[in-house]
Amino acid sequence: MLLFVRIKQVVRLLTQRITGIKIAIIGGYHGVNLGDMALGYSVKEILNKKGIKSGLQTIYSLNNYPWAKTKFAIIGGGAIGYKQSLIKVTNRYNSNWNNIALLGVDYNDSNYEQSDEIMELLKKSSWLSCRNEKQSILMQKLTGREDIIYHPDLVFSYKKDFCKKQREINSKKKTLLINVVPLYGTIKGESLIPNIQYKEERPELYESYNEMIKNYIEGVRLIIKDALANGYKVESMPFTPGDADMARIIGKGLKMKHNNYSDNPFKILKKMASAEKIFATRYHATIFGIKLGTQIMPMAYAKKNELLLEEFGFITEQFITSKDLANGITLSGKYLHFNTDIVEKWENNCFDVINKCVDIVLSKKNAS
Repeated sequence: MLLFVRIKQVVRLLTQRITGIKIAIIGGYHGVNLGDMALGYSVKEILNKKGIKSGLQTIYSLNNYPWAKTKFAIIGGGAIGYKQSLIKVTNRYNSNWNNIALLGVDYNDSNYEQSDEIMELLKKSSWLSCRNEKQSILMQKLTGREDIIYHPDLVFSYKKDFCKKQREINSKKKTLLINVVPLYGTIKGESLIPNIQYKEERPELYESYNEMIKNYIEGVRLIIKDALANGYKVESMPFTPGDADMARIIGKGLKMKHNNYSDNPFKILKKMASAEKIFATRYHATIFGIKLGTQIMPMAYAKKNELLLEEFGFITEQFITSKDLANGITLSGKYLHFNTDIVEKWENNCFDVINKCVDIVLSKKNAS
């Protein structure tokens, strides 16, 4: 799987160098996380509609691989605002900050001010926006900029017309799709080992890791068994190769179909559109389900998931978090219905934001 993904990345690189592109979309587009790929395609989709030739480039290999060099670049969304990633951007674009946009990026690192180059990028880029209000306030204080905005995740813009049509369909297949993840850990055989990096980042989960995993696995198995007993077809819906492995561990001995990982967002979106119910753990699996109007049972494994659900008006008692599992609370079994007016508002908001960002970065002022 990883070899195939790397081959596809090299093909993408060669295609850009042969055919040429006007603007690089740079992000976590390594191919082993469907949500990251959807972020990139959300931007590329709009550039295609504008007739602007673009290509996805992987930020982690930006200075190691011979990616096609462009005058313009959009750093396209997600948790990529770390110093080690941003310094690759500064090295590549060498002070041409007017031609760079930082679009819907999370900034989870500290001490950005220790790097003059990163601070120049943050202060002088043609566009800087964040995925939530807290981060936009943080960046305003850090940079002194007053033009920093925040908006929903860029994936809300992805295939918005298709998704609106799916929300209007009343009948869906009696199918439950299961999206599970190796919660804060690494799979070894059929066991999970906690990742040491979370000992400081989320100590409450690290200390009760075995309890959290036990409750997660048992809870998902009960959800699958209940669906099967009620005549539902159950399938896994991985957003990473690790998700596919985790689904096989959780679903061992149960009558469910295990789908392989795919890095094609539209293929998975169409698959999810036909299902009546979705159990979603990944952030972008939850967003896909929200956009499609599907009944969703969300497991808020990360803080960003919790914030997303709260912004839609749900209270913490209506969904389960990783901390709940670590404290011995089991999965709720409740499927949530999301306000379609808010969904459409968020889709249009993101669509407009991406369009405005593209117009600004490609403005005559920057093109000169």
